[in-house]
Amino acid sequence: MCDKWKPTTQAKLGVAIYNYDPVGKGPEFLKLDLGDKVQIQEECAGWYRGFALKTRHKGIFPASFIHLKTSVVKNSGPNEVVEGTQDAVVQELTQLLPEWGELWQKRYFMEDRHGMFVTMWKVILELIDIRSQLLPATLPLDDMKKLKLRASGKIDWGNKHMGLDLVPRNEDGVSVDEAEVSVVALYKMHLRSTQRQIDTNERGTVIRRGKFSSNRLSELLHHVYFSLQAFICNVGEESEIQVALYDFREGRYFSERFIERINRHGMPSNLNHLNNICCLFTDLGNNDVKRDEAYLVCKIIRVGRMVYVQPAAAQQSHSKKEPEYRRPYGCAVLNISQLLGSSRETSDDSKECQLDIYGYNDEADFADLHTHIIRKNNSKIKPLQTDRMSAKIHVAVRLMHGSMAQVREENPLLFRSPVPVARKLGFPDVIMPGDVRNDLYITLVTGEFQRDGRTSQKNVEVEVCVVSENGRLLEDAIISGVASDKTTHYKGVVLYQNNTPLWEDVIKFDIPFDQFYTSHLRFTFYHRPKDAAKALKHGFSLAYVPLMQENGTTLRDNSHKLFMYKCEAALHKSLDPNTYIKLPWRHSDSPPPLPTKGNISYTGRESFEIRTLVCSTKLTQNVDLLGLLKWRQQPGRLEENLRGLMRVSGEEIVKFLQDTFDALFAILDEDADRSGRLVFQCLVFIIRLLGDRKFEHFRSVLDAYIQTHFSGAMAHKKLIEQLKCCLEEARTHPSTEHNNVRVMQALQYIFKFIIKSRLLFARATRGKGAQQFKESLCELFDTFNRLMEVKDEGLLAIQAAGLQHFSAIIQEVLKIMEPDEFAVIIKQFIDSVPKNRLVRFKLLCLGHIVNNDIFRHEECRHILMPMLGLHLASHIKGQSEDQLPKCFEILGEVLTLLQRRDVGRSFENITEIVNQLLIAVLSQVTSIDRTSSLWGHVVACFMAILKLMTDKHYYGFLRNFPGKENLAEFLRGCFAAFFGFVADGSFPADWSAMISVLNHTITASMRFFSESLQTQFQRGQNFNEPLWKLYFDVCIAFVTQPALQLETFTASKRNKQMAIYSDLRVDISKRVLFMWSILAIDQKQLFLPWIVGPFMDMSLVREPEIRRATIPVFYDLMVCEFSQTGDYRQVAAECIDKMDVHVSGAGKGDDAYMDLLYPQLSGLCEKNRELMQAGALEFVENLTQLLGRLLDFRNLQDGDDYSISRMQTIFNLLQYYQETEREEMVIRYIYKLSSLHLQALNYSEAAFSLLLHTSILRWEDLPVSAHAEFPAYAKARCEYELKELIFKDIIEYFDKGKLWECAIPLCKELASQCEMITYDYEQLSQIHKTISKLYHDIIHTVRGTAEYYRVGFYGSGFPPFLRHKQFIFRGKEYERLNEFNQFLLSHFPRAQVLTFNTPPGDEYLTMDGMYVQVSKVEPIADNADKFAGMNVSSSIVDYYTTNNISHFVLNRPVRRGPKSAGEFATMWVERTVYMTASRLPGMLRWCEVVDEKRIDISPIENALETMVSKNKELRQLAMRAEKNPSQLNPLSMALNGVLDAAVQGGLANYETLFFTKEYAEEHPEHILIIDEIKDLIKEQVVILGEGLDVHARLAPEALGQFHKRMEQCYEQMRSKYLPNSEPRRSAAGPSSGSSGSRTPERTRANMAASTPTASTGSPVSRKSMHVDLRISASVGVGGNTKRHSTQPAKDRHSIPDFSPMSQVMSMSQVSTEHWAMNSQSTLGATIYVLIWCDDDELFYFN
Repeated sequence: MCDKWKPTTQAKLGVAIYNYDPVGKGPEFLKLDLGDKVQIQEECAGWYRGFALKTRHKGIFPASFIHLKTSVVKNSGPNEVVEGTQDAVVQELTQLLPEWGELWQKRYFMEDRHGMFVTMWKVILELIDIRSQLLPATLPLDDMKKLKLRASGKIDWGNKHMGLDLVPRNEDGVSVDEAEVSVVALYKMHLRSTQRQIDTNERGTVIRRGKFSSNRLSELLHHVYFSLQAFICNVGEESEIQVALYDFREGRYFSERFIERINRHGMPSNLNHLNNICCLFTDLGNNDVKRDEAYLVCKIIRVGRMVYVQPAAAQQSHSKKEPEYRRPYGCAVLNISQLLGSSRETSDDSKECQLDIYGYNDEADFADLHTHIIRKNNSKIKPLQTDRMSAKIHVAVRLMHGSMAQVREENPLLFRSPVPVARKLGFPDVIMPGDVRNDLYITLVTGEFQRDGRTSQKNVEVEVCVVSENGRLLEDAIISGVASDKTTHYKGVVLYQNNTPLWEDVIKFDIPFDQFYTSHLRFTFYHRPKDAAKALKHGFSLAYVPLMQENGTTLRDNSHKLFMYKCEAALHKSLDPNTYIKLPWRHSDSPPPLPTKGNISYTGRESFEIRTLVCSTKLTQNVDLLGLLKWRQQPGRLEENLRGLMRVSGEEIVKFLQDTFDALFAILDEDADRSGRLVFQCLVFIIRLLGDRKFEHFRSVLDAYIQTHFSGAMAHKKLIEQLKCCLEEARTHPSTEHNNVRVMQALQYIFKFIIKSRLLFARATRGKGAQQFKESLCELFDTFNRLMEVKDEGLLAIQAAGLQHFSAIIQEVLKIMEPDEFAVIIKQFIDSVPKNRLVRFKLLCLGHIVNNDIFRHEECRHILMPMLGLHLASHIKGQSEDQLPKCFEILGEVLTLLQRRDVGRSFENITEIVNQLLIAVLSQVTSIDRTSSLWGHVVACFMAILKLMTDKHYYGFLRNFPGKENLAEFLRGCFAAFFGFVADGSFPADWSAMISVLNHTITASMRFFSESLQTQFQRGQNFNEPLWKLYFDVCIAFVTQPALQLETFTASKRNKQMAIYSDLRVDISKRVLFMWSILAIDQKQLFLPWIVGPFMDMSLVREPEIRRATIPVFYDLMVCEFSQTGDYRQVAAECIDKMDVHVSGAGKGDDAYMDLLYPQLSGLCEKNRELMQAGALEFVENLTQLLGRLLDFRNLQDGDDYSISRMQTIFNLLQYYQETEREEMVIRYIYKLSSLHLQALNYSEAAFSLLLHTSILRWEDLPVSAHAEFPAYAKARCEYELKELIFKDIIEYFDKGKLWECAIPLCKELASQCEMITYDYEQLSQIHKTISKLYHDIIHTVRGTAEYYRVGFYGSGFPPFLRHKQFIFRGKEYERLNEFNQFLLSHFPRAQVLTFNTPPGDEYLTMDGMYVQVSKVEPIADNADKFAGMNVSSSIVDYYTTNNISHFVLNRPVRRGPKSAGEFATMWVERTVYMTASRLPGMLRWCEVVDEKRIDISPIENALETMVSKNKELRQLAMRAEKNPSQLNPLSMALNGVLDAAVQGGLANYETLFFTKEYAEEHPEHILIIDEIKDLIKEQVVILGEGLDVHARLAPEALGQFHKRMEQCYEQMRSKYLPNSEPRRSAAGPSSGSSGSRTPERTRANMAASTPTASTGSPVSRKSMHVDLRISASVGVGGNTKRHSTQPAKDRHSIPDFSPMSQVMSMSQVSTEHWAMNSQSTLGATIYVLIWCDDDELFYFN
């Protein structure tokens, strides 16, 4: 086609856009399906050459069928890797989804797992949708990141359920290339990916708590989502539902209240809230969710008349609208303590509840109604009814976590429309920067009022408003509840006729910050009479509350009891505040007011109580903070204000953070000498305050302040001075340690202020004083060092704090100091800490240093690395369990850093690590507990060190090792570690990327370790046998580990492995074979026979190159042993044993290995004459044969549907081990076989299997070998006891299998031992009882005769040990042909049963299918005439004629001759005699046919056999009936069948065909046979007469007519064939008490005497006849047997004939209404049909 192929440069990757099927074009063409990805290597004239990425099949294909994709080439040459340039997640999905598609159907559809099938299908669709969104790359970056995280979560979830490998990912969810990252980083990624798999729901969606687990907000902020599902309560008027969170233990509400207005019909007044009545109670902290008695309180307020009137009555009495009052109605509560305390895993679930609504017995208790409900105080509450059912509220609540933005993102469906937010009453645990609040909460508590001359108490209504100093009302300043509109006036709940009302009503005020100083709250009180017409237009009292205090602070959070004033015009809007604003407003801090003042009067007998709570980020209640901010106005109180600042709460300070810092640095600049120390302490106090997690988010505010607002250019000098003073004070006065610890905790921000101040100063002075500043810093660090050197226990806390926080200043100091200079200071600081002091904090500091940018500087690492390695080595060697995790964490960070390419040269750093840490880390690898959580990290660090080592590192380390003993110890440790990694598995099996890196690193290391082993420990006295043994162990375990068996990988995984690492097995196998080859023969002999097993294991690896290289080693091993001992028995025995272990046990090996084993091994042996003479070739043949049988067994041992094949393979192996005299293997497979038999209820076969074991055992007190100690016989202490136990089981199994004759000899053998050896007469008596029972069962227990079937297995679908072979199967009791066919098909479901019994043609032998041919055969007993002439029980005769059989016969009728000659004259029989390999029954239910002979039987010979068989059958039936009258039915049928057929002309056919002169002249050789047939006919007449006598005596009266009919037929037959004989004396026929004309003794005697004798003739004829008679005696009746048919006679010829060997079923074996018909070929026209029913009635008709 084209001979000028050129490598492609641009066209590297493509996708097939059409199907390409090159049928008939040659093997060089590549078949492609639509969507197949191809890697293109060459091009020529419109054609490409390359390979399919899925199958790796190579070939050429048309370029027009390929759509090219942009790509990048990573490697060049044979391992070229081409990848697309699309987004990494898109590429991953593109590669993964087709692979999922195949696995998805196999894993879930084929296994009928419908639920997971549908779930996985939905996930696949979601991933396809995500891919389509990512592909255009048009989404915003944030959305792209979220989408990738979502995709990666679903991919990892799907991989887990598909059984695929875990994909290592970075924090963005993008997969990484394991070759580009360090081993430690890769390990952490695997941990993270594993956690991500755990944190996914049932559809693979990553639960956000897993992603935000490191976010402190999710731990600190919590929210309760409330939804009102239904309100089932008929209030009658409009109502309000108030919902709030309540703490019963504290007796207060801790959230704002949510209010929803409901109309009189029970629907939301705002239709926008229909089906969406919800609220989010937010800002809850950890202490809030830990409340153990938290409740959701729902209060219902009726809005309408003072007293509720039915609507009809109301319309009659009033026509105009009346004023509405807020009146109490009911309450419901829900305990949410369990919800708040639920774990994050369960808190995502909503809790739906139905709450009963309770009313009050006394209206005065309404404020506390919820507490009475909680206490279940039934005297105070009553359940409300609505339409004859309980009033209820249906609600749903759910706990959420994180910031509001996070909550909305995680629950988009809940927040698709605006959700009202109810905040916490007070500041949350976390105050976010920019969270501006200026909220005032007033709780109307209670009041005391006078009657004012009324006979009844007042209906008090309180009205609240906000008034400015000029008397103007602030509009919309009041919020009665979340989701309610802002109002100018708020009206409280009216309690009917109550002068001491209790409200507990919480109101929120939204007052602008600038109006807070000049406004106050005014409370006006009204009496609302029941009759609206009498309602007053003015209030009767008022009270007020100023919002600011005289000292400039806001109203304090407290309870306030207010003065009440009477006012004549209190209700007038024009009321001037000046008339009351100067009056005292509360009882606590004012004297009682004057009784009157103008229009305002005070009686002193009324009061009003409220509680206030201010949540403001603008206003403060603290005097000290206010004094500091205004310090210049009162300089004399500066020290007092500074000290007071350190007592101010954090909430107050963070509100004024910038102003506070400005004031402090201003004081430091202006009054440093007097107040410098206090200012420094205040700075430390505030910085530490921001370290609290409640205010940690304000650090960003502080950082912003330092960067943009801080202007203290001179502050650095004073801060350094104060810091030095603190350090010196701490060193010299340990008692001040507590205060100075706080300084250390604030060190980071102190240095930020110092450095920023110095930079501001340098900018202002153009760098002036730089050297002095650097010197002052060095002096400061010297002070640090001197402090750390002190070994005073009182300084431990400050020294620990210094180590903990020192690293935080590194970034700041690097702004003004060179990195290498500061690295020296850091080293001095760490070294100043005494050894073994503050180890934990020292390691903590080192960890921070390693993670700092200074460690990325090459020069700094050269300074710090020796110090770091020294400290880590000392702590790792010290093996302190508390410090090891931190040590390896630091080491892991260092190794990860050195793997990077942007950190400069690292050779010297790696050398330091290798020299100082490698041996210490190795010691931890070999000693640490593998179950420890640290194990994986330690292994990752160890392998990371090895991965970083170059050739120079290895050679330098190994060649300069101090002493050979130490080197041997190091190599031993490495080999042991490697062996543990590959043999036991260091990581989960799905961590394939991690395992691949580990294996690649081991491969590289073993190259250098092998050289060291060869040069140092191979020659002469240096040879170290244990070390070499360990080396072979680890290398072979490496090659055979499951993680490297590429043949078991998916195509994509295999391609990736080959592209990155190639086949690591080949490299190691070559190395280990080379190392074996360099050993001297005497050294090799030291490893015999142990080394056989590992090499056998390696040779079984499914890599042809490894197999071809390893198989010759077995020849080498044989030579080694032969040269030492003169034989190779140990090697041979070990080969056999390990072959069994690895092939049948471990599932290794295949046919390809068998094809390599024999040619290679036999070829080598044939070249060695001595080995050939020792039988080496025979051994190779036996080994190959064993492998074939083991493969057969292995391929079937896990299936339940092929027990036939499994048993046959076990039997084949057992035979092999018998032939090779491997006793322990024989016993192993005996019990495998017997176990299978017991599962299949094949008791007899299980007994025969165990019997083989007993033949090995002796009746002696020999110890039981280990292989014989099976669980069932574990208590046997010697062979005698073991054999006795097995005998008892065998006897039991023979009993269950009804082979009692086989059990009796065993019982006798046991009895002999008990009687003559052990004298255990007690057991002897039990054995004799067993023998007695067995004999009784033989005679009296009915057992069905087992049928035998020839089964041929044809077609290549069968395994080799069955294919194209014939077996004789022994059917189970009463198992007929159809049932046996079903049995076969159950074991071979794909097989087809052939409907013909002629030998199958060649087409069946070559076809791929499975074809079974089944024919019924008859057993040929060896002693067929054993019981001739003896009156023996039929059960005994049946046993010996159907058991212990090795020959079977099959008769097949064949038509020969012209059809005009008649059917009977052309009927020949093709007889086949089969001989089996062993007798049946035996260890299997079947046995292979080893020989067969075919004989043709002529029609006359067939007639002779038919007559012999029928006569024998009649005699046996008569004897059975005589002995057991219940067996009369078969005799009746047989007599009728013969007599009726003979009378109708059946025997006349013999006369017509064979008794003629023409036939005798034509066949003179048949004269003797003709005479014999004549004698048999006469004999049959005698037998029939005897049978009729028995029938007449035993038959019931109901069969009288039937018997009479047979008597008539008999007389006709007798008169014809025995005309000279005396006629039968008339029998009375069947009747009660009649016994016929002959006595039983006479009958038996006549029948015994009627046994025919052979006619005279030639010896040859007699010999031939004798053989035929032997065969026919066991064959049975000849002729054709047909089933009865209800079809017309003309159609009956279409029914296929049964085999002529089939016999008529005896009546004792017929179930309900079986039809039976016996029609011999010689019988004539009339057919009698007998029907025998279960009720023992016999019917016949013709």
